[in-house]
Amino acid sequence: MKKISRNKGQALVESVIGFSFVIVPIMLLFPFLSKMTGVQHRVQESSHYTAWERTVWKESQPSRLPSSGGVYLAKQTELELAKYLPWRFYQKNSQKINSEIDEGWDWEDKVHPLLKHQVSVNNVAKTVLASGQETPENNDEFDRFSREVRGGEVPGTLAGLVGNALSVLSVADFSLEQNQFYQAKVMTKLEHNYIKPFDELELEFSSNSALLASGWNAAGSSHMKNRIERLVLTNFMDNSVIRTAQDLVSVVPFAKELNSDSLKLGHVDPNILPNNRLCTYGTENCGG
Repeated sequence: MKKISRNKGQALVESVIGFSFVIVPIMLLFPFLSKMTGVQHRVQESSHYTAWERTVWKESQPSRLPSSGGVYLAKQTELELAKYLPWRFYQKNSQKINSEIDEGWDWEDKVHPLLKHQVSVNNVAKTVLASGQETPENNDEFDRFSREVRGGEVPGTLAGLVGNALSVLSVADFSLEQNQFYQAKVMTKLEHNYIKPFDELELEFSSNSALLASGWNAAGSSHMKNRIERLVLTNFMDNSVIRTAQDLVSVVPFAKELNSDSLKLGHVDPNILPNNRLCTYGTENCGG
């Protein structure tokens, strides 16, 4: 009977193989995986912010906007809004967010440390966000991400009927903001990792946000008055000739209430907000 010799060191060899091909690569990738999570989180926040801000800021001047004072119109193009994304979601901690950008952006100097990683052997940590151009432009706010923003009418039959009703009122030069369904998409790509086979992965993160909200339809009380008075049927009687006729008729005792101070034909009195709600935050008597 042939005796089988006992093998020794088998468990040690298996452990070495397991550590070399499984455990060590995973441990090396853990920091990179955490940065991927950070990138995804920022992309989601960026898309939410973009969709929400589009409901407030107008891209073009609304109809019947008065040229006099008392107009409070938030107007910014999609390009101007997108410039705030790096400053709000990609910069370092403890940095102030200013409503007016007065300095230049830099994707290597100002970006959050979580978004930096060693992307090649024997090299310093660089931004993991890949440039969308052949030659990276670190001072370009849009170099490391792309976005799509659009506003449209609310989908559905009922919303279409409401839109048609508002279109009928356009004969009176009355128009409201009908783009109440706002959609935003933000996308960014990651640099290749230097560890094989992850050096060939084309990693891209994107986030879609949709928001159903009615945007502002008036830029202050005077703007609202300009829009609403076109719907008042007696508006054409609001002139000096009619008011003079009213005052003459009111001389008759039983027609006293027809004077122009009592019976205001076509009069519109907008229910305005308190003045401290229509001011620039931070100024005197406005939020501190």
